[in-house]
Amino acid sequence: MAAAEGKRSDLRSFLAKRGVDTAEVDDQALKELDKKYIIARDLDADTVLSKIQNVVGLRHKEDSIVAYKGLSYQLPSRGLEQQEYEPLLRQLCLRRGKVDCCTVGDPKTSRWAKAITAMLSAVQKLLLSGERYTSHWLCYGDKLFGKRHKTVDDALLDICCLLECTWESLNLYHASQGMVIGPVIFTREDGEVIPCRSFGSAGAYIQPEFSKITAAPGAEVNFILVVQGASVFDTFAMGRGHLFLREFSCVLVTGGDGQPDIITRAFLRKLKDQLSVPVYALVNPDPEALCIFCAYKYGSPEGPFDNAGLTVPEIKWIGVHLGDALDLAIEDALPLTKQDISILEGLCANKYVMGDDLFRTSIHFMLYRGLKSKIEALFSRQYPPIDYIRKEINNHEDI
Repeated sequence: MAAAEGKRSDLRSFLAKRGVDTAEVDDQALKELDKKYIIARDLDADTVLSKIQNVVGLRHKEDSIVAYKGLSYQLPSRGLEQQEYEPLLRQLCLRRGKVDCCTVGDPKTSRWAKAITAMLSAVQKLLLSGERYTSHWLCYGDKLFGKRHKTVDDALLDICCLLECTWESLNLYHASQGMVIGPVIFTREDGEVIPCRSFGSAGAYIQPEFSKITAAPGAEVNFILVVQGASVFDTFAMGRGHLFLREFSCVLVTGGDGQPDIITRAFLRKLKDQLSVPVYALVNPDPEALCIFCAYKYGSPEGPFDNAGLTVPEIKWIGVHLGDALDLAIEDALPLTKQDISILEGLCANKYVMGDDLFRTSIHFMLYRGLKSKIEALFSRQYPPIDYIRKEINNHEDI
């Protein structure tokens, strides 16, 4: 009984640490959430080593891990059919239950079983040494991976899910491509205070050491604008873009050109919570960009077991709407590919996504026209598109 109480308390404290408010969730509901979903926790090195020992069947935590024939893993399935939106946590979660078995020596699954074993061995060595590295460092020195970063990351996601722990619990850290600019001040974990402007006119790379964010003295932050793509970020941050920042007195954030990394998503959540201002997103009118927006709002489908405190449920999509892009630069539109259509159909299958009327209408319109475009379509009228953003934000009546 004491262990069960401790586990529930652990979940509540972990969620609180991640900025998830569970004040309205009673102990029984929290217990049911823990029973229903795999929710990764921050674990100490000794606990993770014990879990690895049990999974691989080692006599001692320090024993070498070898991919001997017959070694088998019951990996929790991270498939879309196991994912669902949980209203209490306001995020995408991973249901317990279905597992995918992979075994060394099985013609169909042996290669992946060996990949999991190699990654467990690398993580074990990191934990025993106390060293920390980026996940990409693990690519080197193992012929099984070569320099295929995605293979390593996929194996580590499976391991985190199997051990029910966060990425950081494996003594690994993410390399972020996210950037931020605006009238804010950062406080590092060591107490050092750094104004964002001190990083230069191009903005600052988002760092996990930014433990506290406050508005700069004498400045008022009206909202946070998330934009897709480094080049679009540069357009707003530099050159004539400074007019946009000066007029709106906002904070500009980007997660780079692809899916936002964990550090950027965690930073955006912290930024929103500490500044208490609206958050808007400006992304391409194309399927991949809609998925990027969903990652910010609902969580990542790649790691649904580790979305706590990494979502901004209040974020609002202000464009670019495909109809606006086609009106301005129809010649720049591109036809949807088969993969694009598959992505859109996948979004249509998600009730939590389709519950947003504007988002649903936009997806259907994209499918109807069979076209996609880019944010840059707005530049044909104004560079940067200040009037468009002003209009869309005013439509939301938040400021």
